[in-house]
Amino acid sequence: MKNLQKPLLLTIIVFVGLAACDKTEEPEPPQLKPGALIFNEIMSTGNPDWIELYNIGEQPVDIQGYVVYDDIANKYSLPAGHTIQPGGFLLLYCDDQGTGLNLPFKLSSAGESITLEQPDGKPIDHVIFPAMDNGETYARFPDGTGLWQVTGFATPEKSNGDKPVSYFKSFSYLPDIPMVGDDIVFTVDISDGQDVSKIQIYYAVDNGTFTAIDMTTTDKITYKATVPALTADGELYYYFKLTDTANKEVLLPDDALDDPYDMTITSGPVPQLYINEFMASNSSTIEDPDSVGEYPDWIEIYNAGATPVDMGRFYFSDSGDPFDDRIPGNAPDKTTIPPGGYLLFWADSDTDQGPTHLKFKLSINGESIGLYYKDGRLIDTHTFGVQLTDVSEGRSPDGGSTWKKFTTPTPGQPNQ
Repeated sequence: MKNLQKPLLLTIIVFVGLAACDKTEEPEPPQLKPGALIFNEIMSTGNPDWIELYNIGEQPVDIQGYVVYDDIANKYSLPAGHTIQPGGFLLLYCDDQGTGLNLPFKLSSAGESITLEQPDGKPIDHVIFPAMDNGETYARFPDGTGLWQVTGFATPEKSNGDKPVSYFKSFSYLPDIPMVGDDIVFTVDISDGQDVSKIQIYYAVDNGTFTAIDMTTTDKITYKATVPALTADGELYYYFKLTDTANKEVLLPDDALDDPYDMTITSGPVPQLYINEFMASNSSTIEDPDSVGEYPDWIEIYNAGATPVDMGRFYFSDSGDPFDDRIPGNAPDKTTIPPGGYLLFWADSDTDQGPTHLKFKLSINGESIGLYYKDGRLIDTHTFGVQLTDVSEGRSPDGGSTWKKFTTPTPGQPNQ
């Protein structure tokens, strides 16, 4: 099940004297005056995050000397060379740079507060924004004067309009692990169906063209549609589109046209692979082949079957989520295990180093490791306790049911 948890809308009194997130206490901002700048939209899950300024007055405003901060101890003065025209917008980028329009802090997706001061030090706007998920912003409706609301339709340096566009709150599908021959029932929940014209799911198999199915609802909040079963193994790509009565469109995921959701549909048994040996504290046992001088945690997989297995698009997890960490499927020369062979994966949180590098590290205090097939079915799992540095733990013999400590580890070799 995939869920996009959305925060409750908060009624925010804009000029509040208390900061959020344990910031140093801030002064109480006075009421806005005509011609002052104002916060108009906030994105805390962007790349980078950003804050939109809006000129509510009738005269141009030079931003030089205005101050923005999320912590009173870390104020940032805006630079010269930027004037916002009446009714105009300007984006400030929250990326820790601290130069030009790039602020020296990032925004918290869990929610916090931001403050805007005039050059003379008088606070003119203060907003406490709630937690936001990917693709959401917190915006005024209408621009500059209306109430703040969470929206799934970002409008950087454009008008927010009179009211927010509905957005997706969550989606799920059944069965949890669809296989060949299973119809798949998709469900989405949205924020508000009052102005929704239609919601559709688009799906394609392998490299085929996308087909649209209109989703149905009985309450204008929960929508459902059934994608017909695949008759053979394949890759199912899909995304959702919400169209409102003003013909505005919201996609889930928001970059669906370039990177839709996907799932692998399979049949038959999972391969005979085992989590065969691992080390949660590698100080000097084996060096990372992709990074000289580094000794990361590692996991050894053993192929007990009679045929090679390409582990591309399989999953590892240390969280219990079968779809946590997908192995890239574009490097079979690096992810294929021969019969009776071994393959090492590096648990170093550095996936940029290649397809055998995982996004998590192992805990020396103990945890669980799971290996999952490309359709989400469990292949093997192991729960371990406190580990010692440069001492591995593994099956004895390879693929067996007995686990033991190895003071002489054997990564990529048979266990003794």
